[in-house]
Amino acid sequence: MMKPIFVLQDKTLKKIDPLEVAFLMTDKNYTRICFLDKTCFMVRTTLIGIMKKLPPDIFIQTHRAYAVSVFFIDNIAKDHLIIGDIAIPIARQYYEHVIEQLQIIR
Repeated sequence: MMKPIFVLQDKTLKKIDPLEVAFLMTDKNYTRICFLDKTCFMVRTTLIGIMKKLPPDIFIQTHRAYAVSVFFIDNIAKDHLIIGDIAIPIARQYYEHVIEQLQIIR
């Protein structure tokens, strides 16, 4: 069983199961923790900071501003991937790393 993480929202710590997080999206010093149902929590930390607290075998950085959970990836193209109906960019320098982190049957 994986340890839950807690985020500070409205002066209250809210529990989040890392396995339910679909993707992370950052804007400077703030990161949105987003779920498949399109709810998000905004926290004041960088993407690198939050990635250090999440399981590295589940979350993959795809872009300087995005990281995704391998459990929610539906499709992958050369420059983006799809989670639900949301397109997440894959930067050229991250593509090989993304592919290496997945179990692919050829």
